[in-house]
Amino acid sequence: MQTPNAQAVRAAAGLAAMDRPHLGRRAVRLARQYPLGAFGLLVLLLFIILGVFGPALAPYNPRALNTGRPLALPSARHWFGTNTLGQDIFSRVLAGARISLEISGAAVLIGGTVGSFLGILAGYFGRWIDYLLQRSSEAFYSFPSLILYFLLIAAFGQGVLTIIAAIGVASVFSSNRVLRGATIAERGRAYVEAARAVGCPERRIFLRHVVPNVLPLAIVLMSGGLGGAVIAEATLAFLGLGVPPGTPSWGIDMSGNNLSVARLGYWQVILFPGMAISLIVLGANLLGDALRDILDPRMRH
Repeated sequence: MQTPNAQAVRAAAGLAAMDRPHLGRRAVRLARQYPLGAFGLLVLLLFIILGVFGPALAPYNPRALNTGRPLALPSARHWFGTNTLGQDIFSRVLAGARISLEISGAAVLIGGTVGSFLGILAGYFGRWIDYLLQRSSEAFYSFPSLILYFLLIAAFGQGVLTIIAAIGVASVFSSNRVLRGATIAERGRAYVEAARAVGCPERRIFLRHVVPNVLPLAIVLMSGGLGGAVIAEATLAFLGLGVPPGTPSWGIDMSGNNLSVARLGYWQVILFPGMAISLIVLGANLLGDALRDILDPRMRH
């Protein structure tokens, strides 16, 4: 037989569970509060689906030549028209989503994770870790990123892994400074001093209190950094330094002869790849802004 205290505890737990909003209702409420963030999430989900199933959904082989008349305008047969080689632009835009998201996502995930970890360590413990990280950041920002990419090409050769490494290194040094500053601010808060006063070990304070409070900022930085990584990958492909020629890539489709003929009035050649880049960058930035407002208690309305 349960005691009155046990019954009261169970009743209070039941009321708390009833007051807790359902996951679906909470998602709808957040979408209403942050409509731009919901739009950005939908855009990213759409491009992720296209990246996974795009080559299978493409009506033509994105690498095939002369699928139609070269430089044909958009029509029922070729929704986005064709380029100078007679390739279907719609098929290449769908297939290009996979290359762009694979490179950008891997670079941001690896670089952002390493940079966040180093930034939190430097901000909390300081000393030689902070000194080494800050001097390395200053050395990195002292020369253009293209030089780093050229060095990586000389060491490992041109390819997808080299592009991921170059963009990932840039993500490491761009995210660690922000996380370092946030960790320094968090380290001086009252709850950290209170934990030290009661004898809590530094390792426990760091892992159980500081890291969970700073980690949401790392998620926001990775989300916002995805757009920059997409632009970086497209820029390298546009300059002929990215994936091999012929590979479905938004940057390649906007370069070379396609860029030249676009000035002659064949706007479809660069318009649709450019719109794909703009949409995914816009979606990543809108989602990053919404996540910042949601995860940061100081930004909540």
